[in-house]
Amino acid sequence: MAFRTTFAAAAMLAAVSLPAYAAEYTMSASADFSGPFADVMPNAMSGIESVTAWWNKEVGTKLGVKVNIKIYDMRYDAAVIARTWPSILSRDQPIMHLGFGSPDLTTLMTRLPNDKVPMLIGTAMVSMVWKPQGWHFSIRPTYSHEFAGLLDYLQKKQGGKLKIGAVSTQTAAGFVDQVKGVEKLAATYPDRFEVVDTQWVAASPVSMTSNVRAMLEKKPDVILVGGTTAQVTATAAALEELNAKVPIINSTHNGLSEVAKGYDLKKMNGSYSAFSFTPDNQPKLPLRDIYEANKVGNGQWGIITTQSAAQALLALRVLEKAVAKVGKDKVTGQAMYDALLANKFSEQELLGVLPELDFDDTAPFPIGAIKAKAQVVVDGKIQPLTEEWLAVPAFEKW
Repeated sequence: MAFRTTFAAAAMLAAVSLPAYAAEYTMSASADFSGPFADVMPNAMSGIESVTAWWNKEVGTKLGVKVNIKIYDMRYDAAVIARTWPSILSRDQPIMHLGFGSPDLTTLMTRLPNDKVPMLIGTAMVSMVWKPQGWHFSIRPTYSHEFAGLLDYLQKKQGGKLKIGAVSTQTAAGFVDQVKGVEKLAATYPDRFEVVDTQWVAASPVSMTSNVRAMLEKKPDVILVGGTTAQVTATAAALEELNAKVPIINSTHNGLSEVAKGYDLKKMNGSYSAFSFTPDNQPKLPLRDIYEANKVGNGQWGIITTQSAAQALLALRVLEKAVAKVGKDKVTGQAMYDALLANKFSEQELLGVLPELDFDDTAPFPIGAIKAKAQVVVDGKIQPLTEEWLAVPAFEKW
């Protein structure tokens, strides 16, 4: 009898100590464990899962809400996404989908308004998906906006007109779009910027010595390489061969962290990577501390982890706003969409990893004062360029 009483008391105490969730919701997520981004996927998914674990424990318990993340290996393949999405809709009924890049956009962006599921991605946008009334959104603006934030900083520091050389490939519309966006920047501010040359090369060039030699005749101050990691390393190798010192600017998918895996960064001192979230190695970053204290999976903190953690954090902050508006038991994809558009999200709410964000239905990325950050190579090491956000000059769609 005493045993049963003790057991019952212990069971009651355990039940009381467990989080009491009144509502559970699913957010689905696209992964790529068997395609071109398989090597960074443990980090990317760890960012999403770790931030969600923290939120469930620290925020969800207070709201009476739990979020389940359902990860699907989409292989960065539009055909796989198209096959998988109907079953995600019917089985998981997600209130938001966390996409991973272009295949998610091209496959789902026309479906999402009818399916009533908003999608939030962590990669930057291109002008081809810059459409009004969409249900596809990014934590980042276009690649061209991000580059513009760094170019603005460099031009002001240098003075005079900043001459830009570009390297890209015509086999990928998104990479061509990056160049067109920077050309639009230069056309908008002709006294500050000029694109002096563009070299169209293969996605994985064997040698770019002749291309870079031709570009150097135009005396660029910087060389923009927003495409592949192979293009970055080939550009750097050509500059070394030609004994020329011109900083290279790249993004995150082909950024300094990726280049460092197969190239000596000491040969790229002064080169940059530009994006619109806080660098993973910035000295003060509250989201990094949360990740380390709540880590899930086999990933490690880094640039892709920062991006995915920021993506998940914004999605969860949107859920908080939706709960406040409709109640914890009534959140739907429509409520998430409405909450994203109806609210501003402060840098403090976003734990320092993103600037203040504001969305409307005119663009699939933040509106208003767009901001960026950057990293730079100093003595062969990747460092944050500044602790402050870089202002992005306004320019129209190209």
